[in-house]
Amino acid sequence: MKNTIKIMLSLVLSLGILTACGEGSDDKVKEIQDKGTITIATSGNNPPTIYPNEKNELVGLDVDWANLIADELGVDVEWKEMDFKGTVPSVKSKQADMAMSGISVTEEREKEVDFTEYYAFEDVIAIYNPDLVDDINGPEDIEGKIVGVVAGSHNGEAPAEEIGGYKDLKTYPSLPNVFEDLKNKRIDVALTGRVVGGDWMLREGNEKGYVISEDGYSGSKISIAISKENEELTEKVSEIIKQAKDDGKYEELAKEHTGEEFVE
Repeated sequence: MKNTIKIMLSLVLSLGILTACGEGSDDKVKEIQDKGTITIATSGNNPPTIYPNEKNELVGLDVDWANLIADELGVDVEWKEMDFKGTVPSVKSKQADMAMSGISVTEEREKEVDFTEYYAFEDVIAIYNPDLVDDINGPEDIEGKIVGVVAGSHNGEAPAEEIGGYKDLKTYPSLPNVFEDLKNKRIDVALTGRVVGGDWMLREGNEKGYVISEDGYSGSKISIAISKENEELTEKVSEIIKQAKDDGKYEELAKEHTGEEFVE
């Protein structure tokens, strides 16, 4: 009798452990749907992926994709704004369900979190005035040029140094500073990402006669970061993105926010 009781208790405990293990990642999608909101970490200041409009409402490429995903899940979006460097750690610490802030997929980040199907792609492009510089087809044609980049940027300073051959490499704290010196002819060419560069071209560059190089250099996928513990959520969001891409949303939103399709 005692042995029977012990066996039954063991079975109950085992079932409890299995149930507990089954909760969490497998139930994350249902948990979000039951809650009615999906919490997304963002910097909120990375145009054109995400930034505040004149009404202080967040808009941009990230926002359009987030709303599409939320609609498919039947929930609302709750944005949690923070420093960019905190967005990826926030999903690891479960402060947010996802992170979206124009986040490039890198080997270092993949060690920390999982990434969904990508929804944008940003290669490195050159922006210049063809009336002043006439021999640039892409970032690799910067030999003998004065080049402007954002200091420490993976889509500016890093590729410029990889390519080399420039006359001078000027670094700036932000992209508006780079474009200001480009307009004032203190630099010959600006190297930056196609997404952020395309945004500036739409707002100002096209009217002033600047162009984006035909060729790009390198490139990285922009995706959504999700905790490695929430594999089901990553798979579900990836399915939604893939279906939307099949329906033409990838090209549509690229043109809307950058003026051209993403080049991979």
